[in-house]
Amino acid sequence: MKCPFCGHTENKVIDSRISKDGKAVRRRRECLGCTKRFTTYEYVEDVLPMVVKKDRRREQFDRQKILTGIKKACEKRPISMEAIDKLVENIEQACQEMKAE
Repeated sequence: MKCPFCGHTENKVIDSRISKDGKAVRRRRECLGCTKRFTTYEYVEDVLPMVVKKDRRREQFDRQKILTGIKKACEKRPISMEAIDKLVENIEQACQEMKAE
């Protein structure tokens, strides 16, 4: 990790704590080059699984593609945009849960 003050890449961790919401780790660091202190936050990157296409190519999950497809399928039906958005959220959540297994 680069020091934001001098750009030196070596530092030591002075203190580590879990954030109030429990979703991040807060670390106090001290640069070994200039001895200034700075804070970093580490978060888990939430990456959706890859989608396997019919021709076996792999693509990143794209919420917009799902939304566009469902809107097109429902365009001549009395289905509200809120219902479509909720459906897409449920699909995205199900994909997240499948990834966790």
